[in-house]
Amino acid sequence: MERIKTYIDRLDEQLEGGIPKGSISLICGVAGCMKSSFAYNILYNNAVVGDKKGLYITLEQAVPNLKQQMETLGMVEESEKLAIVSHKMIDTETQLDMKFELNSMKKVKYYLDDLLKRENYDLIVIDPLNALYSLTTVKNPRREAHLFFEGLRETGVTSFLISEMYPGDTKYGKYGVEEFLADAIIHLDLKRERDILERHLGIIKMRCTNHNLQYFPLFYNNGKFVIYTKEEMEL
Repeated sequence: MERIKTYIDRLDEQLEGGIPKGSISLICGVAGCMKSSFAYNILYNNAVVGDKKGLYITLEQAVPNLKQQMETLGMVEESEKLAIVSHKMIDTETQLDMKFELNSMKKVKYYLDDLLKRENYDLIVIDPLNALYSLTTVKNPRREAHLFFEGLRETGVTSFLISEMYPGDTKYGKYGVEEFLADAIIHLDLKRERDILERHLGIIKMRCTNHNLQYFPLFYNNGKFVIYTKEEMEL
């Protein structure tokens, strides 16, 4: 099976080489666990190192703010293979093309379908999925979520959907259906050890992959993410 590297030290070897190509992954966690940075890191390194084309859709942050945030983490190299678009940019483009109103989920899907007819992308991030829901008024959000996931899957592009959780949440997606629709769930968590908050990463599920069920300590050092196994931490 062809796989997409995460370029996170030690993680790909825990995933039989990376994330299955064409899959949909939820990257979920509470505020402060670096979900956006984690997802951007995958697109950035695949563009700069792996020569794969990525699209980052930011639904809350302005594009300059997102770029500035990632530059502070050392992801500064420009690449024609990494594009960033905002919700406002999608609104403007779809309004020019369409004569009828769409809810935000259908609007993003329409934008992607139209874009993929003209350009080939290997990776897509939507950040966050919760904002897409909040911008959408639908009678049956679970059904709309199902249609949205299936539409993404039909594109064949490897997709990452950022899902915001709140302390105490037991669901990885807002409506509880996303975790069944996704092919993979990557959970970023914050744990308090004495007086220090530590980030951890767990692979809750990943189809077609034999993966470790351990929660790995996650660090960002010298411009890259790295995880450590339990055995390494004990040493």
